[in-house]
Amino acid sequence: MDDSGLPLFSGIPAIEPPPSRKRRPERRTLLAELVPVHVEPPAPPAAGSAVLLPFPPSRDQRLIADLAKAFISLRRRHGRLCRAMLLDKRFRPIATKLRRMGVQAPDVEAELARLEKAVARVVWIHDGRPDCSSGGGSAA
Repeated sequence: MDDSGLPLFSGIPAIEPPPSRKRRPERRTLLAELVPVHVEPPAPPAAGSAVLLPFPPSRDQRLIADLAKAFISLRRRHGRLCRAMLLDKRFRPIATKLRRMGVQAPDVEAELARLEKAVARVVWIHDGRPDCSSGGGSAA
């Protein structure tokens, strides 16, 4: 029997039949429309987007002036509570940033004390450098 006439054995490639199953169109769901396929995040800008905190903060004159202005503004409205409010609202975030940067706790406390002292000096100068020894107020 001579098999050379058959396409399988003759070395001529046979044409494959088209797929018998029709492909159905892909279903579009609402979820697929709402949730985008993985999108690459945009590249960070060349200047960077991190919030930089000058180190040490007690040497940043703009920060000290800003804190002193906030203290004076709070003092007019809240009196004796202004120091606690300033420490809570403005100094605590600075301490948190320093801790995230890896600064040890005693160094953070010392830096906050220096910062508070610098702010107190600016407020003292703003008040006209009053003589603290002649004050008639109560220490309590």
